[in-house]
Amino acid sequence: MQLGNRLLSDSLILGGYSVRNKLLRSPQKDIFEPSFSAKLSVLGSQQKFCSESMTPQNPKWSNAISRLSDMKMPVFWGDAFSVDKNLIMNSEGYDRLRYKAMVYPLPQNDMITTRSTHVSQVANIAEVISNKLGLNIELTSAIAHGHDIGHSPFGHDGERAINLITKEYDLPRFLHEKNGIRMADRILIGLNEKGESVNLNLTYAVRDGIISHCGEMNQNFIKPRDEFIQLDDISKPAQYQPYTWEGAVVKIADKIAYLGRDIEDAVRLGVYNEKNLTDLNNIVKSVKPEFADAINSSSLVKLFIEDIVKNSTPQKGIGFSNQVSQIMDSIKKYNTENIYVRDDVRFVSQSHTNCILATIFKYYDSLYNGKGTINNIDIQKNEYNKYFKEWLIKYTDNTFKSNDYKNKVLYDLDNQKDYRQAIVDYISGMTDSFAIKSSNSLH
Repeated sequence: MQLGNRLLSDSLILGGYSVRNKLLRSPQKDIFEPSFSAKLSVLGSQQKFCSESMTPQNPKWSNAISRLSDMKMPVFWGDAFSVDKNLIMNSEGYDRLRYKAMVYPLPQNDMITTRSTHVSQVANIAEVISNKLGLNIELTSAIAHGHDIGHSPFGHDGERAINLITKEYDLPRFLHEKNGIRMADRILIGLNEKGESVNLNLTYAVRDGIISHCGEMNQNFIKPRDEFIQLDDISKPAQYQPYTWEGAVVKIADKIAYLGRDIEDAVRLGVYNEKNLTDLNNIVKSVKPEFADAINSSSLVKLFIEDIVKNSTPQKGIGFSNQVSQIMDSIKKYNTENIYVRDDVRFVSQSHTNCILATIFKYYDSLYNGKGTINNIDIQKNEYNKYFKEWLIKYTDNTFKSNDYKNKVLYDLDNQKDYRQAIVDYISGMTDSFAIKSSNSLH
């Protein structure tokens, strides 16, 4: 698989550090601007949602802090939502986000946004909005840090590739939001104070924010739902609004974060040029003629946050003015046509992503032998098999399993459909580079 080998070699090239492209600058301003909080100080203290904040006074509080099972609370981490944030940030799933693509898998420039960069940006934006509106910042931060833990390697291309597999083998459709809660509830594990591997056991409010986070739907003024539903019953994107106002903030912050950064990444990689930025500037000015800034992440985040803080109310919901909502939709449409649907701007195309993930799936599927599968995998001459063997040991009943594993059993090795789901789950957790190296090892 020569392409994969070339990509692996390319991915090791250190991207040179440089000042942000001049195209992204405003002629009146230096690129090193104050923080979001400082720039937004002109808004004052809005605090319009204090009575809606997820606190013990909120009628939803007991549901929001409920967990799937009892849990001894490590009090030194703070409240329930602070605990959740620390559990998420100390999980393997969170660590792997740094090597998962947002839009561009394995870019040759180290300054390009990865999934972990995006998560940090969403958390920053969502925390600012929550602070200005008077919502629970710790809950907002926990949801934001966990919202993308269900993403596959290669971003949305990976999601499409996995769904080709699930369709062929009659497995459940793969959705990164639903996989996020599968990761949170069943797959990701941490060590307790006894050194035992246990599931994360997050609160309902954080789990709900993860599965309800999809910010890719064209909608404005989000209000939380009242129903306390079984989150496993959610089967499609945006089927339900989040249960909390904090979840609604993260849902909109997700879109705010990626629009500007995707533009900056496109400029760094030469996908966008001065004409593209002029087009985008004209989009904004056609609605807000007074807009005098350059088009970049900083200026757009400032525009969106100022507008959302000004226009959101408990009566209307979390949202933008009609003007700024139109700007956001138009920029997303422009980016879709010029970035997201173009295969030629990716270092790993959709067809190559399909090939990489299908190769891994079919290899492990060929090793199935009921209860003897782990032994069968162990005798193959492949250095990457040890990782899948460890995966099966963690999540099945088997003779290799240590007593320290106290996490949920997910698969029955006597059931081939269970085994195939185990392969899909394993692939979904991979980083981009690990998926390529695993696939290359099979050639």
